[in-house]
Formats: sequence, C-alpha cells, structure tokens
Amino acid sequence: MTIEQIAEIPLAEIELVPLLRKSIDEERLEGLMQSIREVGLLYPPRLTRRGEKYLPADGYHRIVALMKLGRKSIPALVEEEPLGEGEMIRKGLVANAHRVENTPLEKAEAIDRLMGLTGWNASTVAEKLGFSNATVSRLLSLLELPEPIREQVHRGDISLSAASELARVEDPGAQASLAADVASGRLTRDALSGSLRSRRRKPTPGGVAAAGPSRITARLGGGRTVSVVGGGIDLEAFIEALEEVLAKARKARTQGIEAATFAKMLKDQAG
Repeated sequence: MTIEQIAEIPLAEIELVPLLRKSIDEERLEGLMQSIREVGLLYPPRLTRRGEKYLPADGYHRIVALMKLGRKSIPALVEEEPLGEGEMIRKGLVANAHRVENTPLEKAEAIDRLMGLTGWNASTVAEKLGFSNATVSRLLSLLELPEPIREQVHRGDISLSAASELARVEDPGAQASLAADVASGRLTRDALSGSLRSRRRKPTPGGVAAAGPSRITARLGGGRTVSVVGGGIDLEAFIEALEEVLAKARKARTQGIEAATFAKMLKDQAG
C-alpha cells in the first residue's frame, strides 16, 4: 500500500483548472477564508503534475482561499503518477461523493455544545467558524423547535430557512400545521414567510392592522445608503431583502456583470 505524503507546494506553481466548477461560490469562499484564519487548513488538496505546473484534482476552493489570503504555498497531496483529465474528473467526483455534510440540525447542536464549552456567544462562534451571524442565528433557532419538527428538518423535509421561520410561530398547533404543509410541499418557504408576516401584524385598538414602515433606509459610511421599499416592512423583511440581493449580486459578480446591468436585470425580473 502506497503511503501518501504531504508536500508544501508553491501556489505560483498551481494552475487553476476548474474541471468541476463553473463558478466560485463567493459566500462559501469567504467562510472558508475565515476558517483558515482561525484554525488553519485542515484538509490538504490533491494535486497532479502537468509539466512544470500542478493541477487540482480536489480542493479548488481551498487553493483559491489561500491565494486570496496572500499565502505563498499550500500543503498538498501530490499524485505519484500524473493524472489524465478523465482520471482527474473521476477523482474529483469521488471526493465530492465521499463528503457527507452535517445536517442543519447537527450543525445547530454542535454549535450549541461549542458555545457551552467555550463560553462564546453567537457572534463569536460565527467569526470563529467563518459563518455569517444570520446563519448561526438560523441554526440556533432550530433548537427551539419541538422534536417532531426537528426530526423533519434533520431528514431534509424542511429547509433551514423554512425551519427558522417556523421557530417564530408561538402557537404549537399552528406551528405543527404549517410544518406539515411545508414538509409535504403544499407550502413554499416564501409563502410561509408571507403568511407569518401577515400573522404578526396585530390589529390596533382602533381595528386597523399594525404594519411596519413602507420604506427602510440604512445610512452607511461614505455617503452610501441602502433602501428597501414595500408594504409593512419589519426587520425580518428588511434582512430577507438584503440577503436575496446579496446572493444575486455575488452570482452576478462571478459572471462579470456590471452594477448597472445587474440593477436592470433585477428590474426586469421583478417586472
């Protein structure tokens, strides 16, 4: 049996050939970079030689992350025999198939345990793990759900985003009913979110439904502002709008789309 050894490879000698990647997942990349800053690179990529260069058979995001962090080299497993393109694709697909990611509930329970052991708050955990604060908040909200709904989340019947919405429902009967509708596909996550926003608008003593403002503007440094306009916007709706735009903007950036074109695309999609 061949014993594989890890070698320190100069990043300048690695040629990024994305055999299995059409684009970079920017959000995942940012989280990976933060994780490497905190705990280092835990899993070395696998490389193969091509002439004077190395090509990645596995670990594309890890290599890009270290490049963006300004590192000069990376510990990597180098194939003894140079691989052909077909073999590289095969090994890359096998490596992806062997990765079994933790379910959202498993992540939530692990984060809760980590907070208990370290005394870290949610913001510190987010920083240490390279997650966004919103992601940690959603994950921890799963622990507020009753066991039957948590099991549905664990099985994948209910998504993390939908589950975090369900965690805000205080009435157990309504929560169970909505969860059943989501798990069966009768209710989408967006429809669930809209339904819950309507429920949260409590009638005022005069009989008129209380609603949030129709416009929220956040003033940032450098004279910049971000506005969200709509009917009855609360903080959750404001966050959802920003996250949706951010996800679309990051995807547009990987495609080389300019800001003006991106804004027009959003307008056309909404129209």
